[in-house]
Amino acid sequence: MVAVYTSAQSVASSEWIVCLDKRPGERSGEDVDIILARLKVVKAFEKFHPSLLQQICLCGFYEYLEKGITLYRQGDIGTSWYAVLSGSLDVKVSETANYQDAVTICTLGIGTAFGESILDNTPRHATIVSRENSELLRIEQREFKTLWEKYRQCMAGLLAPPYGVMESGASNDRMPDKDSLRSDSDALNFLSKNHNKVPSEKLLRAGKILRNAILARAPHMIRDRKYHLKTYRQCCVGTELVDWQLQQSSCVHSRAHAVGMWQALLEEGILNHVDQELNFQDKYLFYRFLDDEDEEAVLPSEDEKREAEEELQETLLFLSQIGPDSHMRMILRKPPGQRTPEDLEIIYDELLHIKALAHLSNTVKRELAGVLIFESHAKAGTVCKCKQLINTNTFVKKK
Repeated sequence: MVAVYTSAQSVASSEWIVCLDKRPGERSGEDVDIILARLKVVKAFEKFHPSLLQQICLCGFYEYLEKGITLYRQGDIGTSWYAVLSGSLDVKVSETANYQDAVTICTLGIGTAFGESILDNTPRHATIVSRENSELLRIEQREFKTLWEKYRQCMAGLLAPPYGVMESGASNDRMPDKDSLRSDSDALNFLSKNHNKVPSEKLLRAGKILRNAILARAPHMIRDRKYHLKTYRQCCVGTELVDWQLQQSSCVHSRAHAVGMWQALLEEGILNHVDQELNFQDKYLFYRFLDDEDEEAVLPSEDEKREAEEELQETLLFLSQIGPDSHMRMILRKPPGQRTPEDLEIIYDELLHIKALAHLSNTVKRELAGVLIFESHAKAGTVCKCKQLINTNTFVKKK
């Protein structure tokens, strides 16, 4: 039996918590507005559609854990999904049935979401223990499945908690104010788009060279396309981009390698999916170069086409070197339940070469391959209380 302390034992005076403590059927419109006002300042929810947030306010519950409380154990069949509102929780994994053998692999901070195994009734992959006094939002399995079916696209990122990060500046206060929340790293940053990012000059040049080379060698690849009665202006098809890249250079070793090279451009906003998908895919999906986003985009001149021909091989070699890292980040952004066996092998192979994990058995490394998530910090000096692993930008907690 998990020891959980509710708001009646902690902060009965907090109006929004009192509203969450009511049964869903007893919550009034005013209750929903009060809960909504509080959840809107939590970064895990700020990108959600208002109707989804309202549904969460109707079915969510407040949970308070004192320090050292086990929320659930590895191997349990889950009944709820959770999001961390304040505090932090340790994630522990054991190779044996003995809980005493569990190793803490990371810490969940403010804004993280976890408990996705309730969608398919698979056993919990880890034991979760509160590292300090913590507040959680809990949604029961039936309601979460209903929300998932209705808002699948919006909620996809919720199935991938950024394991391994503890928010900087986290305190034992009940709920941080809006300003302090905004100073924290966005725990669900895999939902964010990359268009606000300023691309590097080298990658901008690489994107221009590839676009101009395609227009010089295969201009039919970039054109207006129709799908489901809608016209998409000046775009390419993912599979055709991969095919073309494989034909241009021997430094592109496989389709997966080519995907990583295009993903490197997509991460910087130099290539964009027409409907703003986060990852590049080797499928019949439409992508558009940054230069073609402008309706007044002009075709390259003959001099620009000649420059593209001259610089193409050097550009492909550069992208082939950074492509594998982009591919790895792309895999680590996927919700664990959506990773293919090939994805898991790629992550596992990377873990085998990380000295910080040398003491772990291969069994634990394979388990880690299924839960590690990519987390980036744009701001220098962010304190994560963790040790960065080589090449993957994933983290393990320091002893």
